[in-house]
Amino acid sequence: MVTPCARLIPPYLMNRRELLFSALGASALAAGCSRKLAPRYFGWLLVASATEKGIAVADLSEFRHITTLGLNETPGQILRVGSKVFATCPEARQLVEIDTSRFSAGIRVQMPGRIVAAAAAPDAGLLVLATAQPATLVIVEAKSARILHRIPLSSDPSGLDVSGAVAAVAGRTTDNITRFSLKDGRLLGATKLGEVCASMRFRNDGRAILAGLPKSRQIVTLNAETGALLARLPLRFAPGRFCFNADGGQMFVTAVGEDAVAIVSPYQSQVDQTIVAGRTPWGMAVSATRNLLLISNPASGDLTILDIETRRLSASVHIGGEPGEVLLTPDEEYALVISRGAGDVAVVRMGTVLDRSVKTKPLLTMFPMGGLPQSTLIIPKEA
Repeated sequence: MVTPCARLIPPYLMNRRELLFSALGASALAAGCSRKLAPRYFGWLLVASATEKGIAVADLSEFRHITTLGLNETPGQILRVGSKVFATCPEARQLVEIDTSRFSAGIRVQMPGRIVAAAAAPDAGLLVLATAQPATLVIVEAKSARILHRIPLSSDPSGLDVSGAVAAVAGRTTDNITRFSLKDGRLLGATKLGEVCASMRFRNDGRAILAGLPKSRQIVTLNAETGALLARLPLRFAPGRFCFNADGGQMFVTAVGEDAVAIVSPYQSQVDQTIVAGRTPWGMAVSATRNLLLISNPASGDLTILDIETRRLSASVHIGGEPGEVLLTPDEEYALVISRGAGDVAVVRMGTVLDRSVKTKPLLTMFPMGGLPQSTLIIPKEA
């Protein structure tokens, strides 16, 4: 009897990618023979692929691509509200419901303009979208995929975030952050920042909005209810992406074009420390159970893992290529690093990588997905 492992392809018939995946599979097999296997996570990885014009789907219990849900349009973001999953198609001006039982496209909701940003408000059962040309804020009921409110905006948006019953929208060419009520679409107010905002997040308690201003190298804190400016926090660099630790008491901020990450206390509006975090930090994820910050380094092809408490390096894994988004499976046993170009997914087993007796930090495996990934989402199979 010939097992699947015995059906080998001669090396001279393999291309470069196949050789890489073959080598990774062999190292994973060797690692599996020498140490206890980690539990599998039974879920799906969804990747919005611009190359495939669809949603690539992988089975995370086997770490393999199983299908691509064609949308015939370039997808943007993937969002989940309860058991409902949606994908935006910005240029087609559509919000598409995804049937995760069959991995097929369902209802398509036409938007008034090109979709710039979208966010899920799970507690309210809503999806919120900001469009340009015309500039509009659209509030959609996830259960029925019905548009509840269309609210005109004063200018085209650049970013959007939601928390509780409030949506905040940043302008693309104006220095305003505008707040709206999700319940009735009512304008709550607008705050001038003095320059265009590049990144924006609600603080975890929903009571403050944190806005990154690259020109002045600041993080501005606004009162989410009144819009009042509470603080201006200067940084050593232009702020890029934001990521919070498990309880929201620390915020990690990447630097635009630099090799640093600032650790900020968002409640005290203070910079605790600025640390080197590999080459050009980009994607970030936090392991709550291990208190770790995982950072992708596109310039060097690495995944850097920092201990949040000690602020020291716990491990570094060479991924290769141009690693981008970082995700952790909900059980936090595996880190998934998505290549920004090819869309390949590198799988890192956390227990092995953090084992000090293992000198060379190996990848568990790598598998191909759709190229030019725009957004990712992990959902459990029972969903």
